[in-house]
Parts: sequence; C-alpha cells; structure tokens
Amino acid sequence: MHLALLFFGLLRLVGYGSEPLLAGRDIHRAVGEPTRVGVGLSRPDDLRVVSWNIARGTRFDKVLNVLVGLDADVYILQEVDWACRRSGNRNIASDLADALNLNWVFAGEFQEIGEGRPGRPALTGQAILSRYPIDEISVLRFERQAALRWNLDPFQPRRGGRVALRARSGGVVVYNAHIESARDDRFRARQVDEILADHVRKPDSAAPLILAGDLNTGPPQRSPVVQSIVGAGLTDALGDGSESRKTSVRHPHPLDWIFVKRLEADGGDVSDHGKASDHFPLWATLTIPSLRAALVP
Repeated sequence: MHLALLFFGLLRLVGYGSEPLLAGRDIHRAVGEPTRVGVGLSRPDDLRVVSWNIARGTRFDKVLNVLVGLDADVYILQEVDWACRRSGNRNIASDLADALNLNWVFAGEFQEIGEGRPGRPALTGQAILSRYPIDEISVLRFERQAALRWNLDPFQPRRGGRVALRARSGGVVVYNAHIESARDDRFRARQVDEILADHVRKPDSAAPLILAGDLNTGPPQRSPVVQSIVGAGLTDALGDGSESRKTSVRHPHPLDWIFVKRLEADGGDVSDHGKASDHFPLWATLTIPSLRAALVP
C-alpha cells in the first residue's frame, strides 16, 4: 500500500517537468463569458441562489442533473476543475454554463500538478454561473495561506493558494469563498476577515451582499468564522446556523454557508447531492430590496 502511494506521488510529481508552471497571476486570473446571455434583463425582485462544493466536477452528469433540478438564478460553485485529467480534461464551469445557458466566470485557486497534459496546465478553483450578466469581477488571494501544506505535498502537489472570487450579478455582490481546510478556525477567521475588509473597500460596498461557499467551519456556535461574519452584519440565509445542519458527508455540523446582507431570505435548505459530491448543495430564495434601500449602509 505504501509503495503504491509512493508510486502515485511520483507520477504526480512528473507533472513538474511536463506541464508549464504558471505564475500566481495566471493561476488566479478570472476568465469566462460573463455577458453572453441575459443582456438587457431588468433587475430582479428576488433571486434563487445555490452554493455547492461540487468535488471538482468529476461526476459531471450527476452534478448537472442536480443543478437542473435546483433551477437557480445564480450558482456559486467551489472545487471546479479546469483541464484536469481526473474530470475528463473538461472546463467544468464552461460546460455547465453551456448546458444551463448561463453566463460564467472562473478563477483558479491551485494549479494541480500532474493533472494536466504536456504543454497544458490544469487548475481547480471557484465559479459563478448566472442567468444575469456578471460584472465587477475580481479575485482576492488571501494573504494568509497554508502554503507548506499544499506546495510540498507529494501526493497532491499544487501551486497557488486560496482565493475568493468576487462578482456582481442580478443586482447583488457575490463573494464565492473556499476557506482553508488544513488549518484551524482561527486561521480561517482571518481569511474571512480579509473578505470582509475587501468588500468595505469597494465602491459598491453598500449593495446587497452574498458571502457563500465552503467555509470549512467548526461547530458554528463557537466558530470564530461565523462570529466574524455575523459581527459584520450578515445573516445565515438558511436559518439559525444549527449545529445539526449537515452539509457534507463526513461532518455532522455545517461546513457550507450562504450569508447575506441587505437581502431577505424567503426560504432555503440543504438539498440532496445526487451522489455527485461529498458536499450537499445549499439553496436560498432572496428578496432584493429597492435600489434606494440598497444604497443605505
């Protein structure tokens, strides 16, 4: 068993010699088709959103079937592969958007060494899909990173780091976050604080806000991650952040969240994952206040 793991690790490391090594700015660059559909649509009164860690999209057809059934306006997806061997060398975000007839943007977290092909690197990261045009797109690379955990791991060698993908669509600002799993909640809270500080600096900081994703939180009643977000005036769109709300296969407490500010939640829940991922999708229906109300801090 140990020899098999060592052999697999060596195969992955071969990628350092055969795949181009990207600079950080290229790994984290936002790309996509943000305005191919829905141009001219009026600002909606309500928005149905889904947040889901799709486990790289390796079970593409199952992921797509779940997303079709959820019928959302905006999909906020984590662990989305780009040109990785394990997911069929697909651009998962683009292929999902094609199938759903949506706009899309993607930003890489990591270059996945050993998952690409000669001359073609592979990435994994976050994506936002929307029936409305997407603009004001930016990528926040966290200053605090678990660099040694990923960059020196022979069994999952990576280059890059954790990021939050920010964009505006359907009248709301969205932060799509995949917070570090390899550290404790105090470390994760500092990454979340970087998101909150980034938002305050933006010219549209008074707009309705969604902060969603796989936050890898500990039990919520004592999580500094949840405390930081709630302390900044955001609320849990699915309710009270129950300890028993299961959003992943392996953890009894929630790891995944949809937090909102200047939005009213009119329903939300955790849905079946269709055996497509080790996480469950979250959905929420959000009412968007009037533009005048949205501009009041």
